Amino acid sequence: MRVAFDVISAGGGLGPGSGAMVVYYQGALGALAERPEIHEVVALTQPWSGRLGIPNHPKVRVAPCRGLPRSRIGRVAYEQLVLPGAVARQRPDLLVSGHNITPLLRRGPSIVILHSIGHLFFPQVYSPLRLRYLEQAVPRSLRHADAVITVSEWERREVLARFELDPTRVFAVHSGLSETVSNAREHGRARQVSSPTGRPYLFMASTLYEFKNHARLIRAFAKLVRAGEIPHDLVLAGGDADVTAADLAVLAASEGVAERVTLLGPVAHDRVPDLIARADAIAYTSLCEAFGHPILEALALGRCLVTSNVASMPEVAGDAAVLVDPYDVESIADGLRTALLDEHRRAELEQAGPLRAAGFTWERWGGETLAVMQFALRRRG
Repeated sequence: MRVAFDVISAGGGLGPGSGAMVVYYQGALGALAERPEIHEVVALTQPWSGRLGIPNHPKVRVAPCRGLPRSRIGRVAYEQLVLPGAVARQRPDLLVSGHNITPLLRRGPSIVILHSIGHLFFPQVYSPLRLRYLEQAVPRSLRHADAVITVSEWERREVLARFELDPTRVFAVHSGLSETVSNAREHGRARQVSSPTGRPYLFMASTLYEFKNHARLIRAFAKLVRAGEIPHDLVLAGGDADVTAADLAVLAASEGVAERVTLLGPVAHDRVPDLIARADAIAYTSLCEAFGHPILEALALGRCLVTSNVASMPEVAGDAAVLVDPYDVESIADGLRTALLDEHRRAELEQAGPLRAAGFTWERWGGETLAVMQFALRRRG
């Protein structure tokens, strides 16, 4: 089987400062290439991104999409009008559209991977034009493809509840760990670097979107600091989005913890295991996640994790994390108190995390995705 894999649809999500999409493409393309049933994987890439997100594997061939515009509107037009021809020239047996959207003019067998349905829950994050496009293009792409892969069972349930789709065509396939984190876990190469602040700390890594819920996390952290319960700092890694580091600095100052909150800005993914390994606990109290790679990374590296009890997060964390109500500052504060002060519970979770994370592998992803591919090909006869 020759598979074409559309990497360009990730757009700005595939950049030097990005983490989740780079991790996903590296793991997914590598897992497909390892399958003996697949002869070649052709990665259709943004010409300026080089091999970002592309594994170094003899069965993975890069095909840069020449003439791809850098603007979002230009890329959308290219995806729908030009990409079908670019795919056809590669003569694949199957197209995998790697990020939510598939070219509707494509007539051969296809699969679309749905990474995010955040626009359904937090439309205010998107510009009006982009929101309208997603509202139209995502459901049409899901109906057009022969099969749909969601990244969690929660996302699958949401998709089936909101769109008129045949449930037999929608498959949930969990992601695996990044190679960087896998190496750190398996070979003990997290360097245990010194604290960024010189004090014990709580850590969260995420781009600063409003729905990532940094504001409530800061307020919960501040409650514990003001009560004199913890000596920790809060260290946040992530670049600006609809919330900025300046916004969070103002909030921290208003809560009286400006000296205890460190905003690192964008951090390269290969630094993340070091920052996780040295933290006393990890927080990921987002309001909505289709999967949540930082959850898996914290578990794999044996750190006590506080995460949300909504969306896909309990599905990924299982019983290996402290689950909290992300809309309730007091609930988050209680979770942080447990993770930072309850030595017995923290030790239990630090042991449970790697066992939980061990079930999320790219090898498993490759086998389950191959079955979806075979389903899509059979559907086309």
